[in-house]
Amino acid sequence: MKRFIFPTIEKVRISHFSLYKRVDFLDIDLTKDVFCLAGANGLGKSTFITIINFGLTGIVKNPERRFTWYNEITKFYNQSKGFASTYFDGRVSEDDYELAEITIEFSLDDIKYVITRGFFEPDELRFFSRSNSSDQLNTSSELNNSELNDLYKTTFTKDVKLSHFDQFVFLQSFVFTFDETHQLLFWDESVMERVLYLFFGVDADKAKLADKYRKDYNKHDSDFRNLQWQITKTRNELNGIIKTVNANTLDDSANIELYEQHKLLLEKTEEINIKIDKKNIDLKDCDLHIADYSLKSSALRSEYESIFNKSLKEDTPIERNEEVIKILNDLKLRIYSANSYDDLITLLVNIIEKQKKEEQEKESDSYFIQLTNLDNKLSDLGHQISNFQSRKDRLLQEYELLLLDQKNLNNKIFEIEKENEEVLRRIHKFKQENNYSSLIKSYEDQILRYSAQKEDSANKRSIVKEELHKLEKVLNQGYVSAESDFIPIFNDYAKSFLGLEISIELSTSVKGANLSLHIQNSKRKDAFQLSESQRYFIDIALRMALIDLSTQSATLLIDTPEGSLDIAYESRAGKMLADFARKSHRIIMTANINSSQLLIELASICKNEKMKLERMTNWTLLSDVQQKESERIEKAYTYIETKLSGIDEQA
Repeated sequence: MKRFIFPTIEKVRISHFSLYKRVDFLDIDLTKDVFCLAGANGLGKSTFITIINFGLTGIVKNPERRFTWYNEITKFYNQSKGFASTYFDGRVSEDDYELAEITIEFSLDDIKYVITRGFFEPDELRFFSRSNSSDQLNTSSELNNSELNDLYKTTFTKDVKLSHFDQFVFLQSFVFTFDETHQLLFWDESVMERVLYLFFGVDADKAKLADKYRKDYNKHDSDFRNLQWQITKTRNELNGIIKTVNANTLDDSANIELYEQHKLLLEKTEEINIKIDKKNIDLKDCDLHIADYSLKSSALRSEYESIFNKSLKEDTPIERNEEVIKILNDLKLRIYSANSYDDLITLLVNIIEKQKKEEQEKESDSYFIQLTNLDNKLSDLGHQISNFQSRKDRLLQEYELLLLDQKNLNNKIFEIEKENEEVLRRIHKFKQENNYSSLIKSYEDQILRYSAQKEDSANKRSIVKEELHKLEKVLNQGYVSAESDFIPIFNDYAKSFLGLEISIELSTSVKGANLSLHIQNSKRKDAFQLSESQRYFIDIALRMALIDLSTQSATLLIDTPEGSLDIAYESRAGKMLADFARKSHRIIMTANINSSQLLIELASICKNEKMKLERMTNWTLLSDVQQKESERIEKAYTYIETKLSGIDEQA
């Protein structure tokens, strides 16, 4: 029996996602084995992968941060939620801020899930339904959005057979998704260690220090006691320094604590001031855009009025034109006086031709076309003004909240300074007169470092003490399972792609458990020992093997790195993906629409019955450069669709 039950995604609905300019609503059927979103660069293919993951997990992985930045699954989950709003802010317009949402329908074995999440609500669900043949849970009308999200996480975690929801978030981000960052499992011990613990018997959040389990418990205990002694010694030295300038008998430890509290409040005030300054800059930017668009709108309205009045103006008959009458009088005088009059004849002809042109313009609806174009431009400018005004209104609300926080902090600082003016004055005077500020700062920093190290040692000591024997037994069982079940599955995928003899073995070091890769009996310890395409698709093969080993059915998301593929491996990569999809799994992938053999091979194998090709050009607009290549893009689409239909083979 498989260890886990992971989601099989069946349908995705995306509403009011402004980046996709051609559509306000997307209803995407994902019931075929392979779904490929194909298009050109910069259209939002990678964003589609991110949207699905956000819908499932409520987080967006920060592409600028490796997992080592968090070094803990729970921390990765909690801090990635905050990045989601930053990621989507530029991709959803202010008009769609409240409307933009994603709905995902997926199954866990025979259990059907439907969830709807707003793009700026990582901790909320707008809708949640869970049902199977005998039971249905639909509480959207009974709970608020936050409670719905909590219920979803609880029931989902139980259904997939994990211990914590953040474990699924980790696996979805690093195993079930190969995104545009191309973060690899191989050669990344911090990620690989936790993956192995989850797939081979140990919960990653409970055994995140399992790579240290062989270390002696006494070392952690000794570190803890030594660090506590260092903290006490350093704090006593700091108290001694302060005593030298503090003549009265106030309690020194209390004074230090008060000073540190006051300092912390000042630092928080500085942080809020920075945020307030940033909001001011953003508000000024909104005002500049509003003013600019308003100025352009005013100029267009003046132009509109001028053309409109011109279109209504009645033509003066040529014989009543004052300028023509004057020319005729001058002409008469010159003829009678026998003077030259060629210039008057030319001027008269020009006036008549000008009047003829104006009459023709009216007859050809030229004014109407100009007014229509101006109307459209005025409408667009009005929309831009409204958009930036909405953004300004939101920023003003956030600005007012920051001002309130600033006021509360200032009140706290005022109360501390009012009640402890003498104590703070002495410490401040001491730092100024004796120039010991850097010395005190160094002591304070050292205490903070020792405290952090002591807490870390305490956690390690506690975990090792409680889990040492259990972890050793479970990990040994995991090694055996890897050798007998997992390795053959991986070898099938990897050899299908690379065409060479491949093997892996479990290895441990001070950094933790990892998988070592051997190709043709040669160990590839470092990533640079393989080409870029080999690294990427062997890593994808590893993910496929982990999925095969652990679950009956799942969905793998791939932002295809076909640009890195050697020509010799393109069709092999397509076959490897098709082999995985045949095993009751599904692939949601993105790819550039080009002449790559990867898509062609995949389409030839899967056909329309198993694969759906979605044209990205139906979702959004091509750039000017891409529009010039639209015929080539259309030709590439058509060729792959021909492979899907099998028409060329029948011919």
